[in-house]
Amino acid sequence: MNKETIIGLISLLAIVAILMLMGCIEDKSTPAVSPTNSEGTLSVYELLENPVYDTEVKVYGKVSALGELRCPCFALTFNEKSIEVWYDMMEEDDQTKRPAVSVEGIENGNMVIVTGELRSSTGTAPSTTFWASNIEKTDKENETVNSANVNNIKIMLLESFPVQVNVVARGVHPDSCTKVDKITTRQEENTFFVTITASRPTDAICAQVITPFEEIIELDVVGLKAGAYTVDVNGVKDTFELEIDNIPG
Repeated sequence: MNKETIIGLISLLAIVAILMLMGCIEDKSTPAVSPTNSEGTLSVYELLENPVYDTEVKVYGKVSALGELRCPCFALTFNEKSIEVWYDMMEEDDQTKRPAVSVEGIENGNMVIVTGELRSSTGTAPSTTFWASNIEKTDKENETVNSANVNNIKIMLLESFPVQVNVVARGVHPDSCTKVDKITTRQEENTFFVTITASRPTDAICAQVITPFEEIIELDVVGLKAGAYTVDVNGVKDTFELEIDNIPG
C-alpha cells in the first residue's frame, strides 16, 4: 500500500468520524426505540432491552400472578420478558409514599398499559421492579381502552305501547383517533347503568382536536312497573317516568 493510498484512507476515516459526530450518519448501535419517547408505548421486551431507570414511561404486556404474590404487585410479561409491577406500598428512601393505583377490573390474562418508572438497580443484576402511577386495560396489544367522556344525555320516550325508551349520549373524544369501542347496559332495581368505552391505537400520532360523538342506546323497559327510573351513563344521570305498567296486554 503506497503513501497516497494510506493518506486517502486516513482522510476518509476522518470525514466519516466528523459526519457521525454531526449526526449525518446513523449509529446502527443505537436502539431504534427509545423508552423516553412520549409519543409511543413500549412493550416490556423493548423496555428491558434498552432500560431507562427512574424516568416515567408507558409499557404494555400481559398481567399474571395478580393476587398470588406476597406483595401488592403482579407480573407484566411480553415476549418472554417480565417486570414486577407494584401498585401499592411504594416508598422512597426518604419515606415518601407514592399513591396507590387501583387494579379494580384487572384480571390475570388482561393486556394492560402501565405508566410508571423502572426502578434503578440496587444490586449487580438489572432491575425489573416497576412502580405504577396509572394502569389502563386494553382489549388489544395495540389499542388503549378507557371510559368515554360523556357530557350530557337525553332520554326519549317513544309514542308506542309497550313504551320504548332511548337514551341519546353526547360527548367528545380528545383526539381524531379515538372512537367509541363498546356500550354495555345493566339494570339494578330502578337504575339503568350504561357504560361507554372508547379506544385508540396505542402508538398512533393523532390530531389533537376535540371530536364530538353521539350514541343512541335502547333500554330494555318492556315489563317494567309504573314509576320513576334513573339512567346513569358514565356518571351522567337523568330520570324518566312510566305512567303505567309497561306490560304488553
